[in-house]
Amino acid sequence: MRNVVPRRALARRSRSFLTYAFFLALFGILMLVIGVGLFIVPLVVTSNPNYALYDLARQVLIAVGVLFILLAIGLGIRAVTWRTDNALAESTGEALADFLDDDYLFVRNVSRRALGYIDAVLIGPPGALIFRIVDKDGVYYNQGRQWMQQRDKGEWLPLRWNPSEEAVDDVKKFRQFLKRHDLDYIQVWAVVVFTKSPPAVQVTTDDPMVEVSYVDELSFKLSDTYFAKDRVEDQDLVTLARLLVN
Repeated sequence: MRNVVPRRALARRSRSFLTYAFFLALFGILMLVIGVGLFIVPLVVTSNPNYALYDLARQVLIAVGVLFILLAIGLGIRAVTWRTDNALAESTGEALADFLDDDYLFVRNVSRRALGYIDAVLIGPPGALIFRIVDKDGVYYNQGRQWMQQRDKGEWLPLRWNPSEEAVDDVKKFRQFLKRHDLDYIQVWAVVVFTKSPPAVQVTTDDPMVEVSYVDELSFKLSDTYFAKDRVEDQDLVTLARLLVN
């Protein structure tokens, strides 16, 4: 199995954010200069009945200009700190490589405008498998879409985050992505993967909305679902891989 990260796509998205930041900053500076200029060189005298509107306009120009500059700084920071890899996904891929051949491609740290962020996608003859990777300790219970965690005193409390719903959202976006590229016949599956195993983490499930597995039990857990049979032609897999990696 090939375990890859779409570095070119990630670099391209980072450059796009830098470009947006540059033009946003340029526009903000222009508005700020105009607004300050209207204070330095007043074009309307105070006795003019429209002076209040004029004063409001130059204040708005300055305020919006400063806001745009701050947004540009935020976008710039986001662009240069863009995460180019996911260590948890990489280790998950390494675990999968022990039992999958080169017919499979594991794409980690998928981040595209049309998809948002996905921890990893496994592409192979059975179809596409979306990964929601969890690196947490504790005792968990999952029934349907609901998740609970056992606290120190034994009480069960709902999780503030929901890996099943996050995985379902990823699947919906991925199916829309496939449809836009005329690949909507490719079946899409999802799995919530815990990187740690008992006793560090214990998960009990009851009719889960999304399959849940420890990383070292993936092949067994998905043997009757995702890995049950081949469903996709090789050429379609090549096309999908190119879309995700490039």
